[in-house]
Amino acid sequence: MELNMVAGGQGRPLVLLHGFTGNHSSWDEWLPVLEKQYSVLAVDLPGHGRSKLSPAGAAADLPAVAAALDQLLENHDIAQADFVGYSMGGRTLLHLAALFPHRVSSMVVLSASPGIEEKAERDRRAESDDVLADRIESEGLATFVTEWMNQPLFATLALANPDRVSRERSRKLAGDAHCFAEALRRMTPGRQPSRWQDLAQMRMPSLIVAGALDEKYVHIAGRMVETMPAAKGAIISGAGHAVLLEQPAETAAVVNAFLETKDTP
Repeated sequence: MELNMVAGGQGRPLVLLHGFTGNHSSWDEWLPVLEKQYSVLAVDLPGHGRSKLSPAGAAADLPAVAAALDQLLENHDIAQADFVGYSMGGRTLLHLAALFPHRVSSMVVLSASPGIEEKAERDRRAESDDVLADRIESEGLATFVTEWMNQPLFATLALANPDRVSRERSRKLAGDAHCFAEALRRMTPGRQPSRWQDLAQMRMPSLIVAGALDEKYVHIAGRMVETMPAAKGAIISGAGHAVLLEQPAETAAVVNAFLETKDTP
C-alpha cells in the first residue's frame, strides 16, 4: 500500500492525517503557518486524494494503513515525526502509536476514538457501514455527501462559516464514490481493533481534542487523557465534531501551542 503525500516547509517533520472523505488539502488553511516551523507531510489516506486502495484481498484495515505510514517515513529517511490526526486520521494515528511507537514523537488526536470495545457493537457498526457503502455506490456521490454532512454528528456545521462548509462540500464531491465506499468498508470502526488497552503504553506527549458540543467525544477524550501517561486534553468551545471547520482558529491555536511546548516538562 503506497500513500500519496504533499510536502512543504522546513524544520522537524510534522505529519497530518485527514478524516473520512477528506484529503491532504483538508489542512490547506493551516499550512502557511505550519510550514514556517515544520517540514509538513499532508498525507492522503487510502481511497482519498491520490492514494489508491490496495487490491481486493490485500490487507487494508487500519493496522495495514499504520504499516504504510511507517514505510512512508522509512522511504523519506524520517526516523520520527510529530503527528496530527482528525477523526479517521486520528484513529489511524492511534494505531500507529500502538504498533510503531518509535515513529511518533508526539501526537494530536482530534475528534477520534481508540475504537469500539464490545465485539457485538463492532459487528453492528460494520454492518451499518457496509449498508452505507452500498448506498454510496448505488445512489451516487452527490446524494451521499448531502446525507453525510446532514447527519446528527455534523449538526453543528451550522455554526461554521458558510464559505468554509461550501469548500468542504466541494472537496468531498471531488472524491470517488467507489473509493469512499471501499474505504468505509475496510476502515470502519466496526473492523478496527480496539486500542483502548494500548493507551497506557503510549508514553509520547499527546493532546486529545474534542469539540465542546460533541458530548460523545468529550467523554472519550476524558477517558483517554485519564489513561495515557503523557496526555493533555483540550475542549474547543463552540464546536462539535468538525473542529477544523467550526472553530479553525481556536483549534489551530491549541494545536500550535501544544507542538511548541510539548517537550517542556
